[in-house]
Amino acid sequence: MARLDPGMETPLAPIPDGAAPTAPRRRPVPEKRARRADRATGPGSGGALRAGLGFVAASWRVLLFILLVQFVLALTVVLPFYLTVAGELDSHPHASALAGSPTAYEQTLPAWSEGGLDPGLWRDIQRKHEALFAGLTVTQFWMAFVAWLFGALVAGGLLGAAASGENPVRVGAFLTHGARMYGPMLRVGVCFALAYYVVARLVFEAWDATAASAEFMASSQGAEFWGDRAREAVAVLCFCWLRVAADLARARLVVRGSRGAVGAFLGGLGRALRPRAWLAALAIGVPTYVLLVGLGLASQSLGGDDTWTLIALFVVVQLAVLLRWAGRAALLCSFTRLEGPPRTG
Repeated sequence: MARLDPGMETPLAPIPDGAAPTAPRRRPVPEKRARRADRATGPGSGGALRAGLGFVAASWRVLLFILLVQFVLALTVVLPFYLTVAGELDSHPHASALAGSPTAYEQTLPAWSEGGLDPGLWRDIQRKHEALFAGLTVTQFWMAFVAWLFGALVAGGLLGAAASGENPVRVGAFLTHGARMYGPMLRVGVCFALAYYVVARLVFEAWDATAASAEFMASSQGAEFWGDRAREAVAVLCFCWLRVAADLARARLVVRGSRGAVGAFLGGLGRALRPRAWLAALAIGVPTYVLLVGLGLASQSLGGDDTWTLIALFVVVQLAVLLRWAGRAALLCSFTRLEGPPRTG
């Protein structure tokens, strides 16, 4: 007699009435669709703005470090020039008159009675130190180039710290993030520079050459003037658009962990036109610009050459530099929030 299957010896229990059927298995959501859902439910420009302002407060150590580096770079240009010219003027027989305080004897001389630097004396200094003045332009160029390279490090460091949610942001962690993303940040900067170079050539050369004859023959005398202003306005708008696109590309490279700088920049051109992006850029950029203009007017109101005036002018300039970098930190952090949470795995 064949052995019965043990599983058949136990009768099946009936399914009770009203029992819920087993839920069907759901198919996994594709990765691209999940990303679109995250972006749709992600923070708006208001939430991104609040996150950016909070990030500025958390990264004050980093901002002071950036200010120190900028100050050292400026000294590489100013210090050699100042030491040479100041030494020349301090050894002049009428140094007191050049400083604005002529002596009683110098007040009797027409050439030195009012004090101040005479234009002829300044031309003599330029001829005597011709090599210094000739090399000043080259020095400024290389200083600006080094500052541009440093800007790529700053962008990577700020974006990496903002994406990781560090609070407070340490200088060591900032430098680590910046070194890790330095290559992609630099390549995005090259893409931005090339794109704006092409736009500037099209606006100021192609457009100007096309409209020059029509503006010259126009009956209104202001046609040429307003044509130039229109081209300048278009160039400024294109610069802002490309700059926002570059920062959005940098944020995507950090948040998504990718390395394609060219593709990220081309994609950023479209994302820069979305309301959330340009509203966040305007909400941070406009107040920063207004404050910078206010600091510029304050520096112009500082008259005199006494020690306290020079100290006040130095403080105002450093505040302007710090404000500029604080605004950039807030903008980059807001863009990381608009890009969504960082990719894991």
